[in-house]
Amino acid sequence: MTYEQAEAVRQAPGQSSAAAPGANLLEVRDLSVSFRLERNTIYAVQGLSLQVRAGERVGVVGESGSGKSVSALAMMRMVPSPGKITGGEIVFEDRDILRLAPAAMRHVRGGQIGMIPQNPLSSLNPVITIESHFLEVLSLHLGLGKQQARERAVDLLRSVGIPDPAKRIHEYPHRLSGGQRQRVIIALAMACEPRLLIADEPTTALDVTIQAQILELFDSLVERSNLGAILITHNLGIVAGHCDRVVVMYAGRVMETATVFDLFDRPSHPYTVGLLRCVPRLTEKRSRVFEVIPGLPPQVTQISPGCPFAPRCQRATDRCRTETPPLSEIAPAHSIACWNPVDGGAQDATRTAS
Repeated sequence: MTYEQAEAVRQAPGQSSAAAPGANLLEVRDLSVSFRLERNTIYAVQGLSLQVRAGERVGVVGESGSGKSVSALAMMRMVPSPGKITGGEIVFEDRDILRLAPAAMRHVRGGQIGMIPQNPLSSLNPVITIESHFLEVLSLHLGLGKQQARERAVDLLRSVGIPDPAKRIHEYPHRLSGGQRQRVIIALAMACEPRLLIADEPTTALDVTIQAQILELFDSLVERSNLGAILITHNLGIVAGHCDRVVVMYAGRVMETATVFDLFDRPSHPYTVGLLRCVPRLTEKRSRVFEVIPGLPPQVTQISPGCPFAPRCQRATDRCRTETPPLSEIAPAHSIACWNPVDGGAQDATRTAS
């Protein structure tokens, strides 16, 4: 079976078709994920809701432990044990994938939803060649024979900028540089032309030059294939340059969501303003004081009333400590979960950094 024949089978009647530009490709509704341990339970994600449209790049930002990576694994139904998805829906192209049988989900995972994990070295099997990685993926999802799969793998490696792909395909992962391994991971994620791409810190442990190349490749793939994409990162500079919309997470919850322009121009949640103030700027005057958010993120071992950011927030009131704020729209496509939003937050953040 050739690649074109496999694509025809994949798009046959009864299969979900590619989403139209601007249509909701993915909709996560009130998602919750917890890890039940011997002595307590970790509530890693609490009521996450987000949408991704075809051709849209959604950035997910927040401190370590805010639930970003666990959310991505939940969207792939890959939450490691003892983690469990305890509530919500994950609707991908009008199907709740949480209700799919394991066999059906295996065809969605890797076939229609691709993922770029954090560490490319640990994500590749060190004892098999790059070619073997591709043969497994392409035979499972597209039913390609060995020769067709090898030809497509070479084309994929060439498309992501791997030099001499016909030779490199026979290498083992440790023989490639960090940037080349990340490009291999991206090629594997795109091998079956997925409709949704989840990139979890795709530039981790790469130097800035390679980071720029990987992000440029990420942008071109989204534009060329009309993908929906989720980009998980700590770096607000990456979000500003490579995303269309942003979801800010804290302690497993969504604190604010807006377009990139609105978030940087008019941040309204105190946590978002705090994150922006922490970004070092080349234009600011040299100072011995580096802006930080005071305090530490909470231990999410219990579901407590009130805003989870209240202990670290200078604007917190008694209501913030006793009532959990819902995610409410304050402007078109701009929502926050806060009882005391910041007015002119962008100006405050800019003034503090200058």
